[in-house]
Amino acid sequence: MLLFGNRHKLELLAALAHAADGRVNLSELAAEQQVAPSVYYPPIRDLLQAGLVEMLPRTLPDRRRWYRRVEGKVWKSMRSFTAELATIEVKVS
Repeated sequence: MLLFGNRHKLELLAALAHAADGRVNLSELAAEQQVAPSVYYPPIRDLLQAGLVEMLPRTLPDRRRWYRRVEGKVWKSMRSFTAELATIEVKVS
């Protein structure tokens, strides 16, 4: 997690890479990680700006905001990378 300088960006990348449908909702991810959804706002903005993710339109009655990875070679690599990182234990001094 320390490799990216922001553990929340890595969590978001992993969630997007491993989502079967390529979609992530920040509130659901935050609940799963036991953090506030706002910790994912800067990372999602970076991914949107880089063109790696797109914001999906809301579909009523669902008021949640969903983001979807933009398919490309990076996501296959990201799946492998994040899966391998999950096996490493980092001891913080």
